[in-house]
Amino acid sequence: MFENINEIITLSRENGYTFFDKRRQEEHKTKVLPTLYGGKYFITETVHRGKVLFSVYKALKDGACDIVRGEVFVSERSAQRFLKIVILPNEPVINDTDEEVSYELR
Repeated sequence: MFENINEIITLSRENGYTFFDKRRQEEHKTKVLPTLYGGKYFITETVHRGKVLFSVYKALKDGACDIVRGEVFVSERSAQRFLKIVILPNEPVINDTDEEVSYELR
């Protein structure tokens, strides 16, 4: 679907989504990690109440980003394992005509 995280960032901004807005990222103390999994999944690092936690997100074809599992992983490696063991092997095949709905606000 996507080749790299920069494609998602660009498309998301073009379509008016604020997930990758620098000010929003700073407010939420969130950093998007650069590796893309399965062409649409990525991991974020967040500082929450003084603890570093990791979340898994899914990018939709219009650049919107929906949370898959939020702030539950204590390491990047545990988030990667979740993706590789639970999500990617069970990912349904979706063609380009299937509709995706996001709950991300513009």
